[in-house]
Amino acid sequence: MASINNDGVLAGKVAVVTGASRGIGEAIAVRFAMEGARVVVSARTVEEADHFLPGTIKATVKKITDAGGEAVAIKSDLAVAEDRESLIKETQERFGPVDILVNNAAVTWFVPVHDFSEKRFRTMMDVQVWAPFELAQACLPSMLEQGGGWILNISSHAAIHPEARAPGGHGGTVYGMC
Repeated sequence: MASINNDGVLAGKVAVVTGASRGIGEAIAVRFAMEGARVVVSARTVEEADHFLPGTIKATVKKITDAGGEAVAIKSDLAVAEDRESLIKETQERFGPVDILVNNAAVTWFVPVHDFSEKRFRTMMDVQVWAPFELAQACLPSMLEQGGGWILNISSHAAIHPEARAPGGHGGTVYGMC
């Protein structure tokens, strides 16, 4: 990995990236750090054994800190209201006001709607609809006070190109919040 640019376009900014244990979230967290941001790396996966896919928030933080960047891992299950609230509070305690919020976390199950449980549907709505809304509400007061900030809501292509077998509804909702 290239070294951190402490004079980069995000120097001095505080960024929170959800779903940052792997994939797009990990790439965003690393890129923001390379541009000088102090990054809060958030997801449910702390240890490899926590998930069937590779990647953890610890590993993302290690990539950043090994390159000379500043990052912390904060475990949050965004399906849990208390975790959503504590993510921003803990970020503000450690780094100060949030300048950039990236709502990237997602959960999904590709199951026909007639086999889809209400519990899974509620979990999807909590993570992909309520979490971005509540995290934005938690960040906005300080963003407005300091004269600006950025909130990025990431959704799948299914938000605008739904598949007949997908149970969702959340993608279009997140897309509509953008």
